[in-house]
Amino acid sequence: MFYLNKFDSHVHSDCSPQGRDPVMALCEQAVRKGLTGIAITDCCDFDRYAEKQFGERVRASVYSVYKARAAFGDSLILSCGIELSQPLADPEHAEKIAALYPFDLVLASVKTFADGRRPSHLKEYDFTEEELSGLISGYFDQVYRMMLWGKFDVLSQLTFPLRYLEDADAEDVFLRPCEDRIEEILRLAAEKGIALEINTSALHGCAHAVQPSVRYIRRFRELGGEFVTIGSGAHDAETLGIDITEGMDRACEAGYKYFAYYMNRQPQLAELK
Repeated sequence: MFYLNKFDSHVHSDCSPQGRDPVMALCEQAVRKGLTGIAITDCCDFDRYAEKQFGERVRASVYSVYKARAAFGDSLILSCGIELSQPLADPEHAEKIAALYPFDLVLASVKTFADGRRPSHLKEYDFTEEELSGLISGYFDQVYRMMLWGKFDVLSQLTFPLRYLEDADAEDVFLRPCEDRIEEILRLAAEKGIALEINTSALHGCAHAVQPSVRYIRRFRELGGEFVTIGSGAHDAETLGIDITEGMDRACEAGYKYFAYYMNRQPQLAELK
């Protein structure tokens, strides 16, 4: 389906460890691709904050966004954001960082298993199905505790481990046993007014699917979840905005008429048209 309003609410610049292009280049690409706007949401991982020099990275990201805003004016809506990963590794520090700068939106995500290993490195490990099921169950326990903390605007990458699993039945095998916990996470997000992110990055990974799947997006709406955002998780200009229309399709399929983007930590609704 063709959409007029396209906003990518999850983009990483070269201020993120794996980002490759500066904010200015990302903005130029967004204009060329006809996007209404983008949110620069550079990483801030609290389990390795000092190691990866995230303090300096976040400062540089914010500066770059405000510089680009001056350059692009009204031609592009540019939101200044941050992605807090593993915020419960140091929740007081995470809350302080989120309040330190004039962010428009704050994403939060969990990108590690409880033992510190990363789903992105799954191919390096030799897990039995039972062991992996236990790790994924523990992963959702972490997400639940992060939701109880709740000092953010958007729950990002809810089903993150699945993007690295090549099993076509991974959702049935590994998520079905976690249904009760996922239900609690979605209910908390709805009650707190936190948006659910529809992330398109896994379409080009092992999962070959938008995440979370439509049934979880729909369940979030049934539980009273008012806001969904749509993000590519891009780390360069080439993949910026990629498959955003697929994410919008999934939002429509789940029953949403609008998606949200954020300014001044407040959701702005844009019609799915």
